[in-house]
Amino acid sequence: MYKIGLLEDEQEQAERLLGFLDRYREAHPDFACTVQRYDRAMDLLDHYDRDCDLLFLDIRLPDMTGMEAAHRIREVDRRVMIIFVTSLTQYAIEGYSVQAFDYIVKPVSYEPFAAKLERAVRVLGYRQTGVVLDIKTREGGLRLTSDMIHYLEVFDHDLLIHTDDGVIKQWGSLSKYEKQLAGAHFARCNSCYLVNLKYVRGVYGDEVVVGDDRLAVSKSRRKEFLQALAQYKGGGR
Repeated sequence: MYKIGLLEDEQEQAERLLGFLDRYREAHPDFACTVQRYDRAMDLLDHYDRDCDLLFLDIRLPDMTGMEAAHRIREVDRRVMIIFVTSLTQYAIEGYSVQAFDYIVKPVSYEPFAAKLERAVRVLGYRQTGVVLDIKTREGGLRLTSDMIHYLEVFDHDLLIHTDDGVIKQWGSLSKYEKQLAGAHFARCNSCYLVNLKYVRGVYGDEVVVGDDRLAVSKSRRKEFLQALAQYKGGGR
């Protein structure tokens, strides 16, 4: 079951979108969700527990813009899918800054709403095959999926999580995360690195290229790492 948040201050618009969700559920019996509606951005931010799968955010709100709320949400949750609902199409470009999945133009009609929701559900279904991590940083809590992580690194007594959006400094051991990520196609190339095999671009001598980075492959880990990589690339994913 998916958890959906709806941030919309206009009662008529909120009821319209809630009605569209009910209509979509009736047409798709396999789709189940709970919906929480908010009419102020601060209500959403004050009660946000990093457990939503999808957020529909209006742009024009009384207390702050939906874009500002999205930036605040991204500080604690990089996993949640965001769809903006707006009459201001110029915000569509800015939506890339918060990794917005899509936007819907007001006045909203059912057909485009259902099409975008169906595409979102397909992506959410794919994401659910990964592992969700709720981590604590020096700045607070943050939620990630395994698919967002390129690799984890131990460096100078810190644990560094290299993600789509940069590096997160964390405490804890690499072994702890290795256990949490078991089954998510991660493998160690040496004692300092735990690599998401999805992002491996190639192995050249004693180095593996992960995204734009080159990491050392130790002799003791080389055989096991290459076997794991061959299994993944060969279709064992």
